[in-house]
Order: sequence, then structure tokens, then C-alpha cells
Amino acid sequence: MNNALEKWLRALPPGVVRISPVELQVATQTTFLHKHKVIAILVPESVAEIAVIMRIATEAGQPIYPYSRGRNWGLGSKLPVMDECALLDLSAMDKILAYDEELGTITVQPGVHFSQIAAFLKEKNSLFYASVTGGPPYGSLIGNALERGGGDGPLGQRAKSMTALEVVLGTGEIIRTGFSRFARSSTAHLMAEGVGYSLMDLFTQSNLGVVTQATFWLNRKPVELAYLIIEMEKSGELQVNLETIRDLLQTDALDCHSVSIWNGYKTLARTRKYDRNFTFRPESDLKALFGVAAWAVTLKLPAPNQEILEAKISHIQNCFERQGKNLRVLRKSDMSAAMWAYLEPGNPTGINVTSAYWRKSGDLPGVEDLDPDRDRCGILWVCPSLPFNPMTLTSVMHHLEAIILDFNFEPNIGLNPISSRAVEVYIAIMYDLTILDEAERAMKCHDFVMQWLLDQGHLPYRLGVHSMNQMPECADDSFNLFLRLKKTFDPAEIISPGRYLKKI
Repeated sequence: MNNALEKWLRALPPGVVRISPVELQVATQTTFLHKHKVIAILVPESVAEIAVIMRIATEAGQPIYPYSRGRNWGLGSKLPVMDECALLDLSAMDKILAYDEELGTITVQPGVHFSQIAAFLKEKNSLFYASVTGGPPYGSLIGNALERGGGDGPLGQRAKSMTALEVVLGTGEIIRTGFSRFARSSTAHLMAEGVGYSLMDLFTQSNLGVVTQATFWLNRKPVELAYLIIEMEKSGELQVNLETIRDLLQTDALDCHSVSIWNGYKTLARTRKYDRNFTFRPESDLKALFGVAAWAVTLKLPAPNQEILEAKISHIQNCFERQGKNLRVLRKSDMSAAMWAYLEPGNPTGINVTSAYWRKSGDLPGVEDLDPDRDRCGILWVCPSLPFNPMTLTSVMHHLEAIILDFNFEPNIGLNPISSRAVEVYIAIMYDLTILDEAERAMKCHDFVMQWLLDQGHLPYRLGVHSMNQMPECADDSFNLFLRLKKTFDPAEIISPGRYLKKI
């Protein structure tokens, strides 16, 4: 037992400090091979306990790795970047602290998850919903936002609709951002910047403090809604359809985060299991083999009334028909109650998590019991950002599919236009973690893909624990400035060492 552990055990209530070998082993389960060890799991229930934990860690020089709920599957889960950290598990801090139905905001602690918020808003018969991800329903809203994760709806760029952070620094000091740092402010939950200096963006994708609460703006529920589906049997059709989508975004006929673009391998992984007797090749005709399009686009169209909805549908149909594409239209009025309950905005189904079991042998657990860490699924994400240039995007997608197939994996790829100017791409390499040579080959594939993208200038918008060391180096003096900030916010450098920094 080191000095920090002894002091934590004396200073904190029973049950906060956990050192059971079984618990430590479970906490370090993730979806790729690693040899990291942790010394303890700390499960505080209050900001005051976190402040005590941080002060002791700073005095002892003991690294801490905070996480909200640890369901960052494919990007590291609960695993720290560096060895010998103590895990700071914030899942017990799971209270919804405030809710404004008139202006559509909600204030939460780190342990609050998407399903919890959906149930809360349903109970309130709210006019609003929280953007959800395609990931786990029990993932943390704050955790996703701090990683700059995306969701559905107009406020899908979650970090940009977040205000009023409360943060514990390495010194044990507690700070608040924006107007919330003042004793009185009627707009603390409504404006991110406040007045004067703003610290808001310092705490996303960084290791400067532990965020203990935040406020989020909510999306207004649409009165009418339709889904438009476009299928492309051949990859060669992708470029012209991307051009049409970009034009629709530029003219505001579509909202950002209303467009989902998947390749056929991603669709397959959500609908069936991998057949190890079958080998995918670059020329594989997924439509002929499995009835799955090479690429598919889903457009979500919300509207305040039926007349505006039909006008939107007609305009978008005309744009695609000029390219020779027919759209399948699914209106809210066409859906059964069960289908609407599934597709309704703000409903975190978790169905996409089934794709993590693509190469995993055995039966698929029920949707409510999916746990890729526990079930030894293999997932490695690569998340590059690209300009919304259809020719460039089409070329990069072609190369990525060929590279991943060359490593004998299936290129599971999705595109999320975050504006009419930039696209976030999410690439999953799925495998069976219990097959050693497959797991090792998957990491080699990941590293090769990441390096190829970096060489092309397509930098990641998000990194996993396994890819922090591939963080590109700065070409200016900003890294030195960040280190000076780090010394101020976290003098002993005990918070998440190595997070979004190259390992030294």
C-alpha cells in the first residue's frame, strides 16, 4: 500500500476506496490487448470527497484517471493511458440537479446516463429531448461531451451545447465556468462564455481537471418527422450523392447531425454475425451476397407541421432524382407505435452496440445486457476528420476499405457531416479478443490506418487510450503554453497523465 492509499483509506468513508484484485481486474477489461495495471478504484459520492482525493493525490504524486461511467467502448473504456494509476469512478454521482422545461436545459452529474435522462424527460412529459449516440444507453452524457462526442438532432455537437461546468482541479480547488462562477446569474445555464475570460473549452479532451457537473441545452421534439433512405449498390455512386448532401446542407435544406452515411460492412455488422468460412474481398458485391447496399444514407427530417415536412421531402427528392436516385420515405404517420418508440428522437436503444459482437463467437446477449468489455469483444476505433470534398472523401473511403480488407478485417465505416464544410469519419476494426493473433493483427491494422491518415493530413478528432501516442505534434508554441497551464491547474501532474498527449 502506498502513501496515497493509506491516506485515502483514513480520510474517506468506507467503500470509497476499493482494492479488491477482482474489482481491479474487471475495471481494466477493455476491447484490445494491454498490460496496464491500476492500484485502486475510488468511487466518491460528492464533490467534497473528490477534493480530498485530489489533494492527497497531489501531495503523494499519485496519478489519477477519472471517468464518468467507463463505457467508452473501443476507445479504452476505464483504462488509463499510463500504468499504476488510481481510477476515479464518478458513476455514483448520478443526480439530475436541475431542469428548465421552459428554456430546455438540464444540469447533471457525471454518472447520469442517456437512458436516465430519457426516462426523466418522458416522466415530465417534456417538449424536449437530449441528443443520444449510437453507443451504449448507459453511457454518460458528461463523459461523451468531454470527449466531444456527437449525437442526433440540431444540438448533436454536444460540447457546443454545454454550459456551467463545475471542475475540481489537482490542487483540490473548485472552479465553475461562464456565468456560473458568479454568485448570481439568471443566464448561468443558458450561456457558455459568460463575461470576461472563458475557461470552458479547456476541459474537453484534456487532463486539466475533473468535471463534476454540467448543464446541457436540449433539442425541441419535432411535431412531424420523416426518414429518407438512399441506397447505393456500387461504391462509385458515393461521390455524386455526397455532392447532393453537401448542397442540401449549404442551403439549409438539411440540418447538421441529421445525416448518417454507412458503408455496407457497417450495416452488415448490425444485422448479422461474421461467417468465418467467408472471405470478403475488395470486389465483393454486398448487394448480391447479402442484400446490403455498398453505401446507404439516412436523412432525418423534422418539421413543425405536415405542410413544411412534405415540402422538405419534395425538395430533397427532386435533388436526388436529378442524380438518378430514388428515395425511400418513412413518415412518422407511416410507423407503428412500436417502430416510432424505437425511432423517436432521444430514445437510446443501444442497438448499434450489437456490431461489437460481429466476429465474436457464441450467442448475442440481449440489447439490455450488451457489454463488449465483459464479453471480450475486440473493437478499435479510428476517428479522422476530413474536409467535405466529395472527391477526397470518396478516394479516402476507397483506400481505407482496401487497406482494412488487406489486413483480413471488414472495413466498418460511417460518416457524420458536422457541417457543410467538415465530416467526421468513424472506422471500427472488429475482431475476437480471445484469438491472440487476430487481436495483434487488429492493432497493427489500426496503427497502419492511423499513420496512413496522418500522412494524408487527415487528423483525428478523437483518440482512444490505444492511440494517444499517435497524437500529432504541434507546429507552433501551443504545446509549451498548455504545459504551463497544466502546471497551474494540476501542479503535480496527477490527472490523467498521457491523455491527448504523446507518451514520453
